[in-house]
Amino acid sequence: MKLGVAVGNFGTYGESGGAAELVEIAERAELLGYDSVWLHDHLFMPAAIRSRYPYNEAGIAGFAWRQDIFDPLALMGAIAVRTRRVQIGTSVLIVPYRSPVVLAKMLATADQLARGRIVLGIGVGWMREEFEQLGIGAYYPVRGRITDEWIRVCLELWSDGASSHHGEHHSFDEVGAWPKPWSGGRVPIWVGGKGEIAARRTARYGDGYHSITSTPDELRTEIALVHRELERAGRDPQRVVISMLGPMIALDGAVAEQPATLGGSTQALIDGLAAYREAGLDHAELIPAGAAPNTPRRYMDAMQYLAEEVFPALR
Repeated sequence: MKLGVAVGNFGTYGESGGAAELVEIAERAELLGYDSVWLHDHLFMPAAIRSRYPYNEAGIAGFAWRQDIFDPLALMGAIAVRTRRVQIGTSVLIVPYRSPVVLAKMLATADQLARGRIVLGIGVGWMREEFEQLGIGAYYPVRGRITDEWIRVCLELWSDGASSHHGEHHSFDEVGAWPKPWSGGRVPIWVGGKGEIAARRTARYGDGYHSITSTPDELRTEIALVHRELERAGRDPQRVVISMLGPMIALDGAVAEQPATLGGSTQALIDGLAAYREAGLDHAELIPAGAAPNTPRRYMDAMQYLAEEVFPALR
């Protein structure tokens, strides 16, 4: 199982020195032997959120409008030039928020800087208010279809030759889009979400499936669903990565706010992560959560503890 870490660009720290510290966290992750670093995506946070958050039972996101939200695509480029080995992923990029042509260009540029280390984790979005304030409220009811079309646009623009697309929401004819991603092919796409729709989207476009804060038993159920859809599409399930945002790692008396939270002794953390590996998780995106106030320095201390005391037993 590969082990990555969120760098914390979305409201992670009570005290922060800014974007430069997030790049430092990514550099430290590489030095400590992490396999990947991850960036989250929102453009802003409404002061009042009426939309139901889909990833906990209460349906309440718990996000503050006065919190740092650093743009993931801009940070990708900065992290790319300061690291050499780690994969750099989005967990997840909300695809409908950006022009698909601009998105394809930004990702290809970041992948050139990273020399092929970018992973595009994708999501359709859940917050109606954010769509509305971006002036794309009409996309919200059809955000799944928009996401599918935007991904097709990216794949077309990353292909050889002059590109054309005639879709429901976007069209263009015979445009050149160079440079392509570093490999000359595509940026790997890991489809975020849960349930049948996410499984079908994985079968259509996914190089990976990216769950969020599931327990090992829940993850087994999700994997079975994804594998079923992959087989229906004639694809080999063994060639598709199973990843997850989580588990959360509760340290120093931090409160376990999500069901997929591990805490306790070093051995308990090892056993908990091993249970995810046995459930079929190929790549975990860990979020160390210390007791408040959280700071980048304390976060990096937690990263070091995990790398030195927990990871050797899992590799």
